[in-house]
Amino acid sequence: MTTCRHMNIVLLPGEKNKLRCRHCHLVITPDEIQGGYCPECYEAQGTKLYDFEEITAEKDGKTRYRCEDCGAIIEVE
Repeated sequence: MTTCRHMNIVLLPGEKNKLRCRHCHLVITPDEIQGGYCPECYEAQGTKLYDFEEITAEKDGKTRYRCEDCGAIIEVE
């Protein structure tokens, strides 16, 4: 049990939907894809592959905070 009073907290952003490459299984956000192809496959094989499946983030209705002093994650419904 910690003695921290969690006086210094930061709101954590909610989970975003992600994409998984069907070839190398890299999981990446749509914002991180530059050019629309998988950067991992391009680096490893030199081939631009555009085949992704969408992974939807779970919406559990909870808001998450992190204490900057002790690192604890606090969940509030």
